[in-house]
Amino acid sequence: MAQDGKSRIRLSQEQLDRVCERHLRFLEGRPNGARANLPFFDLSGLNLSGRDLTGAHMSGVILRDAKLVGARLDHADLYGADLRGANLTEARLYRTDMRGANVRGAQLDGATMVEVDLRDGSVYNRSSDGELKVVGFDPGPADMASAKLTNANMARARLSGSFAQAADFTNTSLSGARLDRTDLRGSNFTGADLRGADLNGSDLRGAILTGAHVDEVGMMQAIRSDEDARRAAREAQAAGAAAEPEPDEEAVVAAEMPALPAEQLDTMLKQHMIWLGTSGKQGSQLDLTGLNLEGADLSGKIMTLAKGTGAKLRNARLHGAQLQAAQFDGADLRSADLRSADLRGVKLDRAILIDCQLDHANLGMLLISAGAKVMRASLVRARLAGASLLQTNMKGSDLTMADLTGCDRSSVVLDDAILEGTRLGAV
Repeated sequence: MAQDGKSRIRLSQEQLDRVCERHLRFLEGRPNGARANLPFFDLSGLNLSGRDLTGAHMSGVILRDAKLVGARLDHADLYGADLRGANLTEARLYRTDMRGANVRGAQLDGATMVEVDLRDGSVYNRSSDGELKVVGFDPGPADMASAKLTNANMARARLSGSFAQAADFTNTSLSGARLDRTDLRGSNFTGADLRGADLNGSDLRGAILTGAHVDEVGMMQAIRSDEDARRAAREAQAAGAAAEPEPDEEAVVAAEMPALPAEQLDTMLKQHMIWLGTSGKQGSQLDLTGLNLEGADLSGKIMTLAKGTGAKLRNARLHGAQLQAAQFDGADLRSADLRSADLRGVKLDRAILIDCQLDHANLGMLLISAGAKVMRASLVRARLAGASLLQTNMKGSDLTMADLTGCDRSSVVLDDAILEGTRLGAV
């Protein structure tokens, strides 16, 4: 872990208990509550077992040998945290930001770590899906060496580029997880579920896979022998030599995303209409996942139930578009025009909507099956700084940890909205 040069504030157990009590009051909306804000604090050896620290700010915190049995850390910021030797048995870490964290030798038996982010912090600390972190604080790759991660639920977890030698994943679910470029040498995956996991470039030399459920294609992309490792090194070296010198981040992202010709997009939209009209029996569902649609004109288009995770839609025109129950989590919608769009039940978790126009847009709840079921619009950790929200309907929306700084909320409807940890702009 890199030296951050920050002074450490040491809390006593009594002081920490008071912080936790105020945080619980904050979560429950009771008087005298305050969010736990403990960046770079020294909490080593202290007891947080059973505490609810949902959405707590704890970047760079030291929790070495701490007790966090059954603790709830959903959506918490543990970027670059030191959790070496900590006991997180049965803890909840749903969508927790643990990029660059050190969990070497930690106990995470039975932990719920669905969609936890354990990627390389030095690579992703300024990427589009997270906030700009503390300047000068560069924790490097997440370190899970020798960690006990048995019987855990790590479905769709992100471990890209991390270090997990000799970690124990026995009977753990890693279905759909991102394990690309992860060092997993000597790890134990006995009985683990690796179906749908991205193993491209992961180093599995010496790993135990007895009884593991793993896709054959995924294994073909992994490094299993010294010869595989040498070949991967040669390919990486060749790719590096052919690359342009020091391209900026946005150029790299744009280059990686395939551009979609207008005529192909038109065909896909027509097939989607057929798919909707026949209840999925004909046509094909619109899938824009990972595609580059910057500046595209989708005004008034019917995109109900469409998929668009990670799509690049910067400056796109979506005025009046129908996007009910669409999935655009992680999409880049900076400066997009979403005026009067129907976004009921949409999923925009971690999406970037900075400076976009959402005037008169409907992000309310979507009634399904004649009112038998209600679907919330989800904007968990979405970034809406500076967005235009004139008469925008966000009734019932989930805005957990979303950023609305710089937004005029004077005419926004936020009745029944979930605002846990939401950064609210001026009214």
